[in-house]
Amino acid sequence: MEVHAHSHTARKKWTHYFWEFLMLFLAVFCGFLAEYQLEHKIEKDREKQYSKTLYEDLKADTAILNGSIRETNFVIPKVDSFRYLVHTKAIDDIPSGTWYYYGRFGTRNIAQSLQNATLQQLVSSGGLRYFKKQNVVYAIAAYDQVVRDINNSGDAQLTTLNEVLKARNQIFDSWYMDEIMSLTVSSSKVDSFKQTSPPLLSRKKEDFIQYASFCQVRSFNIKRLVERLTIALNNAEKLMLLLKKEYRIKD
Repeated sequence: MEVHAHSHTARKKWTHYFWEFLMLFLAVFCGFLAEYQLEHKIEKDREKQYSKTLYEDLKADTAILNGSIRETNFVIPKVDSFRYLVHTKAIDDIPSGTWYYYGRFGTRNIAQSLQNATLQQLVSSGGLRYFKKQNVVYAIAAYDQVVRDINNSGDAQLTTLNEVLKARNQIFDSWYMDEIMSLTVSSSKVDSFKQTSPPLLSRKKEDFIQYASFCQVRSFNIKRLVERLTIALNNAEKLMLLLKKEYRIKD
């Protein structure tokens, strides 16, 4: 009779399973840490990249805003001068060149092409989450809000511009405005033009009053615009200082 030896598998101790579990846990945990660190680095890199591109956009915006503020501050008194002349003078009391010069400003459209590509990307795509410093996030949000206000007010003014142009074109032949349309025309040339006598398309006082009424609305809107532009400029400059300080950006 053959005797068969029965092989018995040795039972593993509980410590063996413990070490297997511990090694598996450590492998998973280290993988998680590595992935977390990589994601954290990517977010830090994006935060720094966004801060630089936003800073460059703001540099361009401040130049545009300063130019727009200068333009509005130049235009406002001219519009108000036209309104004052209509209210106080008969049409034939002053040279028609003077009417032309002041009358042209009522239709001056002051547009701002702000460099807000980075800002819009941050807001629309959720990129603000990359900014961990709350003071920076608040400053970005404040600037974004005033830029939106400026854009909305500009859209509202464009809806009435056609009516203003129609009222102006009842009185003035725009052909004669060409030589003084630029804001950089010398004061001597302006003074000379104001003494000329280009033909008026209408000498009816009511036509001048109608256009002056439109100019009153334009004057109010432009004054509101310059307030918003000034707020935007202040917010942009504050945000630039924050970005420069927090992310050590150099010009």
